[in-house]
Amino acid sequence: MRKFVFLVVIWSLFFSSTDASAEKKMHVVFINPGFSDVDNPTGAFWNSVSSFMEAAADDLNIDLEILYCDRNHIKMKRVAESVIKRKLPPDYLVVVNEKLSAEPIVIDADRAGVKVFVILNRFEGDQQKQMGPPRSKYRNWIGSLIPDNRFAGYQIAKFVIDQTIQAGIMASDGRFHMIGFSGDYVTQASVDRVDGLKQAVSEYPNVDLEQVIPCNWSEDEAKSKTPKMLKRYPQTGAIWCANDPIAIGALEGAYASGRAPGKDIFLGGLNWDPPVLEKIKSGEIVTSVGGHFMTGGWALVLLYDYHHGRDFADEGTRLQYKIFGALHSGNINQFLNNFKDRDWGKIDFSRFSKILNPKVTHYQFGVESILTDQ
Repeated sequence: MRKFVFLVVIWSLFFSSTDASAEKKMHVVFINPGFSDVDNPTGAFWNSVSSFMEAAADDLNIDLEILYCDRNHIKMKRVAESVIKRKLPPDYLVVVNEKLSAEPIVIDADRAGVKVFVILNRFEGDQQKQMGPPRSKYRNWIGSLIPDNRFAGYQIAKFVIDQTIQAGIMASDGRFHMIGFSGDYVTQASVDRVDGLKQAVSEYPNVDLEQVIPCNWSEDEAKSKTPKMLKRYPQTGAIWCANDPIAIGALEGAYASGRAPGKDIFLGGLNWDPPVLEKIKSGEIVTSVGGHFMTGGWALVLLYDYHHGRDFADEGTRLQYKIFGALHSGNINQFLNNFKDRDWGKIDFSRFSKILNPKVTHYQFGVESILTDQ
């Protein structure tokens, strides 16, 4: 009888400790601005954000919930509101300032006592003045993490300009001409990438940037607008694209205009989307700058440490890391050998946590960090 009672006590202790452990598992909701379906005209970027976050969450024992908003900033606000009003809201809400939509979400979350973290597009300009820094006006807005989009736009421009000059695609006026396709007029990532483009052009005294127009991140828009732009600027030798779906659309539009991408016109994009990586291998596209889809995963590392008592504020609350890296003919095979299958589970995310890896004194979030992890 005493043996039976002993076993009952042991089993009760086991299950109670298991329940306590489950209760402590941090719950994060990510409001994803994109589509859940990878076959959409804006590309697979937001799916890549999700898959990288899921790999990080698995390693860090985080309960991650992802809600998609179909590139509709109105829907983003509505979905966020429903999450904030839950009877049991998450420990952390991760949002993107897509089309300047995150401001009311942060305010509502703060009022409800839900901690919120902003990634990829943070508050700038008038919004920043209104919101202040994290943890000041809104105490539950604990931080933001963005990649250096200006650096990314600069990288794309340098690659396509250098390739155009190397190929000698000079116009009759003795100058090199290029056009640009941005994402939109207001999203900070798009604005910063265009600033990077203009910075690069300013370093080439013989290069003219004819015009930059928005394509709303869409392959279809770029495909329809490229022939019109090439008709308007027939001596164009380079096309700068704010993301990879735009680059694919511009590529198709260039072919439709009788041009030969990789020979008489050079294009570059951003996202590391698989179709573009294949075009880099074939020589039709010069470069894809990417890695920023990792930002959500890195944010989970920061939140994990914060949740377990190591505040990332030691390095700042408005964090910005380069994160981006350029894939091109010189390194495309190395990348594909490691990650063609997009299996981010190969990465040991505990290596990047200050809680789980006390050797970490400064967060290292970037392309090199995942390649050296292999």
